[in-house]
Amino acid sequence: MSRWTQKAAGVCSAALVLVAVVCAAGRLPAVAAQNTAMAAAGFILPGGAKDAILSDYLEEDEEDNAPEGSAAPEMDSQPQAEASSTLPGSEPPSSLPPGSSAASSSVSASSTPPASTSLPAGVQEVALANAGVQYKNIWVKNYNKNHGIDIPAELAKQPAIKIIKNSTPQVLIYHTHTTEAFLGDTRSQDSSRNVVAVGEQIAAQLKAAGINVVHDTTMHDYPSYNGSYDRSKVTVLNNLKKYPGLQVTLDIHRDAMGSADGTRIKPTAVINGQKAAQLMIISGCDDDGTLGFPNWEYNLRFSLRLQKSLSEMYPGLARPLDFAAKKYNENLTKGSLLIEIGTEVNTLDEVKRTGEYLGKALVDTLNQLT
Repeated sequence: MSRWTQKAAGVCSAALVLVAVVCAAGRLPAVAAQNTAMAAAGFILPGGAKDAILSDYLEEDEEDNAPEGSAAPEMDSQPQAEASSTLPGSEPPSSLPPGSSAASSSVSASSTPPASTSLPAGVQEVALANAGVQYKNIWVKNYNKNHGIDIPAELAKQPAIKIIKNSTPQVLIYHTHTTEAFLGDTRSQDSSRNVVAVGEQIAAQLKAAGINVVHDTTMHDYPSYNGSYDRSKVTVLNNLKKYPGLQVTLDIHRDAMGSADGTRIKPTAVINGQKAAQLMIISGCDDDGTLGFPNWEYNLRFSLRLQKSLSEMYPGLARPLDFAAKKYNENLTKGSLLIEIGTEVNTLDEVKRTGEYLGKALVDTLNQLT
């Protein structure tokens, strides 16, 4: 992860709600004051309305693959992006190309907001609201300029995945940023405390369902962070060579989010009465044809089916699917996804619980592709 970008979610909805707030309060500065007060108290507006009103969350973007042959500057250890940088990025298009599903104009809850509890200083717990393009209970944020998304049409298309149970490995789980960890660690080489522990939970559910899985725990981001994707690409290619039956590759990460005042964001859902970290699926698109990513549509079909399973089985666990002009080594197979689990201020228990639920949703999705 290399930079921060400001992502505006539910722009139209936010504008409508903001007008109402301003009319009621009589002055815009009250909104800024409200933000400070909410952050201090760890307060959550129902349905993530604060997120829609203020649109000031700064989400840490993954750096994409550098062009072939380019040399990235090396760092000695941790990425500087996790400092409190606030460089704004480009916002998603305000209108979608023809053929897109209708964008929602309402602010609605993606889950029951977690009850306010004692949180570390500077941390705000939220249930991030649904935003973007909607079809039934599926939500997608489309950041592409040249590609709309027709969700029902894509769901009707068959992914290029054929799962054979109780056979050779069908799924590869790996971690480009292997040392990404959670509350109390941020970065850790201890596989019991970083994203590897989440991968173990996912793998356990797949194995229990008879779907053979390889969990490659190679460390790609230590001691040098830059070049992580080049190194994880080698890992994926080596596994594809060793296990030619692999159908799915999953790069499991954790996210990092903050607000302009430095407050760290803890995206949390309540599932079966327990807190779990919200997750986000990233499905890349070769929006202008320059990424060398000709089969991205197949990944999108798979990602939408997984988003559907998550939304039906665990409402509120999945944030809107991120559909953007990125590659992230997803060009290596027709069943490749990057998935972000929580942020650096979610607890290890919360993210491991999410790993379990994600594994069960994957089983549900892959059972339909046997």
